[in-house]
Amino acid sequence: MLSAQAHGVSYTHITFLTFQAVVQVVIICLAGFWAARTGLLNGAGMKTLSRLNVDLFTPALIFTKLASSLSLQKLIDVIVIPIFFLVTTGVSFLSSKAAARVLRLDVPESNFVTAMAVFGNSNSLPVSLTLSLSYTLPGLKWKAIEGDTRDAIASRGILYLLIFQQLGQVLRWSWGYNSLLKRQVPKAVVNSDQSSESDLLVPNSDTASYGAREDEEAQLRTPLSDSSDSLLKLTSRSLSEFAQPENTFRSRLVQIFRGFLAWMNPPLWSMFLSVFIASVPAIRYEFFECNGFIQNTLALAIKQLGSVSIPLILVVLGANLAPSSEIPPPSAHYARIIIGSLVSRMVLPSLILLPLIGLCTKYISLSILSDPIFLIVSFILTVSPPAIQLSQICQLNEIFEREMAGVLFWGYVVLTLPTTIAIVVASLETLNWAQAGKIIAESGY
Repeated sequence: MLSAQAHGVSYTHITFLTFQAVVQVVIICLAGFWAARTGLLNGAGMKTLSRLNVDLFTPALIFTKLASSLSLQKLIDVIVIPIFFLVTTGVSFLSSKAAARVLRLDVPESNFVTAMAVFGNSNSLPVSLTLSLSYTLPGLKWKAIEGDTRDAIASRGILYLLIFQQLGQVLRWSWGYNSLLKRQVPKAVVNSDQSSESDLLVPNSDTASYGAREDEEAQLRTPLSDSSDSLLKLTSRSLSEFAQPENTFRSRLVQIFRGFLAWMNPPLWSMFLSVFIASVPAIRYEFFECNGFIQNTLALAIKQLGSVSIPLILVVLGANLAPSSEIPPPSAHYARIIIGSLVSRMVLPSLILLPLIGLCTKYISLSILSDPIFLIVSFILTVSPPAIQLSQICQLNEIFEREMAGVLFWGYVVLTLPTTIAIVVASLETLNWAQAGKIIAESGY
């Protein structure tokens, strides 16, 4: 079996590349840590920055990356990525539920562990590492493309990450923001006094039947002169009941529409707008290709706003790591939550997904599965730590802030370097194994 050294790159160099990508993230986080320790950035300021990032800078980043990179043809070519996303999300979800059950976590704690497991980082660290490896590792040229270059390899890697990232963004800002990481309001307990009050409002069957009999007797005693008024009331009531289904249907539509608006948020609106612009060649040309007024003003302004998003997320992340009395104290199961989050994100899914990806690469001749950079990206995404943006959601919803800081500290500062080195080496060995098998199969031996 061929090793990384046989391809002209040493494990030491791979380690150094990974170390550089991690240190870049740590340095920006240290700036936020310093700002929090010196009092420059307090809890209220962090919440304001998080809200500003969610409502302005993150949508701008999503729009710039997605709308400028996608096209109808690329959407067709990368159809396998949504399938890969669904499989990885499903495996991570099951892993989180298994870990939560073993650790005996309650529902909110289990939801937090699930969010950590299914929402991995597909942006800052994977992007930096993919770019470095695309220009460093040999043997990454795709045979399906004639004259494949380093720039083309890097562009494809970023595109794969981008699509996976946006699928994760949709799920993160919908299911994660509105359900998994949403503060649960305790339900009101109905006591005996409330029950007695409800009895007064809703009579029992005996009282109701007795009242009905009295109404019937009263109707029999009603004078004939009142029959016309009764007929008019009965007719109007029948007409209102007849029109009720239409009103009910309309009210349900209004409720569904209001629920949709409540479910949507600025990042999701930005994604839908990006897909629309990417699907209309004329609009996409004006924004990103013609070098005209719109591209040099509106598109460039949005790009500059988007460039603030990732550094601001890292600054807030570093500030969250600083000790603060404003952040609620950790829960009783703090250690269990940290362990469950990291194991269900970076350990358990890889035991299933990495062999599955390797087998698909070797035995399935489908689209981008034969692209070497896709294998590298897939392996990196499988063991990447939880997404940094989850700290924003926890801060905005004021839930598990201490636990989020602990997960990010252990995931990025402690585990990222060794796991990333191991996964890059494993992806190179798997690539050699898959390519060697295909060469033997094509030669007929």
